[in-house]
Amino acid sequence: MGWWHQDEEGHSFCGEMLWGDSVADIMDNAIADITKEFSKEKQRTPTKDELRAGLEFSLGGILDPEEVPA
Repeated sequence: MGWWHQDEEGHSFCGEMLWGDSVADIMDNAIADITKEFSKEKQRTPTKDELRAGLEFSLGGILDPEEVPA
């Protein structure tokens, strides 16, 4: 499985950020599960903004690399 650079908007093969096939598969499965749960509980799919906000909520416990003590 490959890895590639991307920018903040998710444009592949540019920028300084990394993403890869294996993690993309994990994210695809998670989004599918979230979408199923929204459909079951709210009878609709989540918006992109809801997914982004949910990701930010779930990332709350992860420190920014610049905040990690040396």
